[in-house]
Amino acid sequence: MNIEILQGQFKVVNTSIFDSTDPRLDEIATLAQTNQFIEAARLSEAILETGIYDARLICYFLYGYWQEQGVISLIEVVDCLNNIIVKNWEAIGPVNKREKVFEKSLEWILKQILKKIQYEEAKDTVLWQDWKSDISSDHIDQILQIGDIFRLSLDHQFEDKAGSLIDLWSKIEQWLRIFKELECQPPEPEVELLDDLDDEMIPDQVDILPAAEIKAPSFALESSYHMDLLIKKLAAFERLLEDDKFPKAALLAQDINQTVSNFDPKLYFPKVFETFIRLQAINYEELSNAYQRDEQHWKMMQDWLKVDIDSFINN
Repeated sequence: MNIEILQGQFKVVNTSIFDSTDPRLDEIATLAQTNQFIEAARLSEAILETGIYDARLICYFLYGYWQEQGVISLIEVVDCLNNIIVKNWEAIGPVNKREKVFEKSLEWILKQILKKIQYEEAKDTVLWQDWKSDISSDHIDQILQIGDIFRLSLDHQFEDKAGSLIDLWSKIEQWLRIFKELECQPPEPEVELLDDLDDEMIPDQVDILPAAEIKAPSFALESSYHMDLLIKKLAAFERLLEDDKFPKAALLAQDINQTVSNFDPKLYFPKVFETFIRLQAINYEELSNAYQRDEQHWKMMQDWLKVDIDSFINN
């Protein structure tokens, strides 16, 4: 796809020849609704090339282009959106509802991008692995720099209506910063071969801890997507403070505190609770009957459990 059709200065044409009743728009929207975004983008591209710069076509095209090219293409996508707002606003259709339709189209594409990156990361897909190998820390810095300009353009063009759009872009920015922090790390230095070391650097004797003194945990906590995301947010919070980006740090702190307030360990450590949940469901009837106990006796049993779980289990 040719991203250059949305770069530079647009030639203003009679946008009234394309409106919501055009069957081509309905065809493109249907493709998008069935997740055929590349096909929708190609049809949109064909119309854009004729000089009809409808807001809906622009966002269908840019999203399909982004899906085809990957996260790295956010550099071009955001630059095009900014170019439209700053330099080509009068060329955008539909003329009579330009601001409203463009706002809704922008909201759509930003939501789609955010959902897509979160889904691919959570599922650890092949596409996610490709993204990680294709993008670098410098690329993310470029996206964030363009994003700062984009944010100002949104605020200027949409004024009081810009809040929801800026909020969506901020979430994408937050994801990018966390991604950069955890995934775009420099490669580990090569390990020096043992043969290259001086003999005096190798000790004659190494103290080995007896196996009996090594205590293994009874089980290992297996993390989850929710826990990984929380860890990313915590790391990002520290980084933002180091960079003196206090407004963003405050927003992230609020998000983290909300997560902690609503903390559900089953989401964060599902393997720990897996057997409990399964056995509770299997033995539902017996457990339900056991709940019907004398209230005073039940309270005594609860107190016993609190003070001595071992004797509670073994007696």
